[in-house]
Amino acid sequence: MKRFGLKKVLSIAIIIAFIFGTNMMVDAASNRIFNDMPHTGDVFADMEKQIDYFREDGDIRDDITVRTLKMHLSGVNLFQKQGQTDKVLKQMQTFKRLLDNQKSNGAISGIAFDVLNTYTQYTIGKINGPFNSDNVMKHIKHLSVDIGPREAGSAAERAGAEYIESVLKSYGYETTIEEAPRSNRTELLLKVLSDNNKIIPLKAVSNAPQTTGDGITGNLYHAGIGQPGDFTAAAKGKIALIQNGGITVGDKAKNAMDAGAIGVLIYDNQDRFTLPTVSLGTVRPNIPVGTITKKDGEAFVSQLSKGKVDVQLSIKTLTNQKTVNVIAVKKPKGIKNPEIYYVGSHLDSVPFAPGANDNASGTSTLMELARIFKDYDGDKELRFAAFGGEELGFVGSKYHIGNLSQDEVNRTKVQFQMDMTGTAWVPASQLFINTVDGKTNLVSQSTHQAAEKLDINKNLLPVHMLSRSDHVPFHEKGVPSALFIWMEPGTPPGAANIEPYYHSLEDKIEHVSPERVQLTGDVVFKAISDLIGFQKNSSKNEDASLKKAS
Repeated sequence: MKRFGLKKVLSIAIIIAFIFGTNMMVDAASNRIFNDMPHTGDVFADMEKQIDYFREDGDIRDDITVRTLKMHLSGVNLFQKQGQTDKVLKQMQTFKRLLDNQKSNGAISGIAFDVLNTYTQYTIGKINGPFNSDNVMKHIKHLSVDIGPREAGSAAERAGAEYIESVLKSYGYETTIEEAPRSNRTELLLKVLSDNNKIIPLKAVSNAPQTTGDGITGNLYHAGIGQPGDFTAAAKGKIALIQNGGITVGDKAKNAMDAGAIGVLIYDNQDRFTLPTVSLGTVRPNIPVGTITKKDGEAFVSQLSKGKVDVQLSIKTLTNQKTVNVIAVKKPKGIKNPEIYYVGSHLDSVPFAPGANDNASGTSTLMELARIFKDYDGDKELRFAAFGGEELGFVGSKYHIGNLSQDEVNRTKVQFQMDMTGTAWVPASQLFINTVDGKTNLVSQSTHQAAEKLDINKNLLPVHMLSRSDHVPFHEKGVPSALFIWMEPGTPPGAANIEPYYHSLEDKIEHVSPERVQLTGDVVFKAISDLIGFQKNSSKNEDASLKKAS
């Protein structure tokens, strides 16, 4: 399925990215390695840099337009440095009108219009509204960097759930951790014992045996591409490190087995964000086989040139597994059977993906919304639900709504699902409101009304048909629900044209845009506030100031 559509990407971009790092904005024949929105901490400098990129890519028509946009931003930046907040707000509103005009006369493309509008709303939202994307980024860091990949049922998923619960409980919510049964899962471990027990991402190869106990331990043996002549007697009792390509993977495994190897690691012969998927064909080896990235394989080869590399390899199936949900509730005082309003997200990630955008961004957006709504004292019941097991097919959300009483379902008026709310990837320039049937409902209607009040262009928020997240079980119970996710303009119904980091090792915090998180939070906060009648003081929270917009 097509998931991205960058207009001009060099064929060598991914290779360069792995050589030089993952968050570089490098010019190479007018292209960047990662086509991400710049975020250096100076919003006006970032906007000017993005304007230059758009000019290079042809998304801004001419140099006159570039000068016009930059001249306006220079003036706003001066007001910002002087601490003249009111003038910054007024001038950024004027900048919106300037963007409208430039798009109308064809001077800027739709994507340039979308992205520069998002930066503009970020600046306004950081000054004006209670939602603070800085808080969101702190939560994303803890979930995706400090904890890391959060596969459903894993200890890391539970650590994430416990962190989320502790934060929501500190806001005064009644919290519960639910446990939902999930299918058996394969636990994978590749630990470099000779390198401070460093963990290397690993993928198991189907139709090869698993390990027993704590797995196997041995020295690596570099066997080239795995031909018979690549093995010597020294391979016996070792784990064969073999590059993909040249001959079939089945033949590689058979040759390693014949040479007395106790396991096989196939490293990729291409640079990519994901772990390679390979097939053994008709070969059925009696030793475990796994795959690793080209980058990790070549690092092993380099280490072997200097001495021994000792690793532990474990591939085993775990049974009786459970994924976890975090449910936080704020009930109104003295109100019997109140209406219920849900904000949802999923806290799990796919194996070995740090899960920064998918979906620490959505869960952290939920946590920041919960922080603001802790002061709500109206007559509605608020529920914030971070579900586990979404990546397995909505396991946690199905369990949760399946265990609600019919009365609770009937009283549930709406569900806002936060998923991938902050990609920095430029082409995913619109925040899609995804309903299961593609029709408008209370979520999309209230969001569009909120956008109008916030002076956010409604075209940034298209209604789209897409399932693929935890809004689905709510829809199936008759609850108006929608999934919020940044995608490419023009994405066909049922498709998800999203960032190339999706479900990969590259789903890192470096590729999360605070600007897009801010716009998401601003408009969703306003939509829910209007639905439940919440009036929040416009002054910023404890972490916010004009400086936070720069």
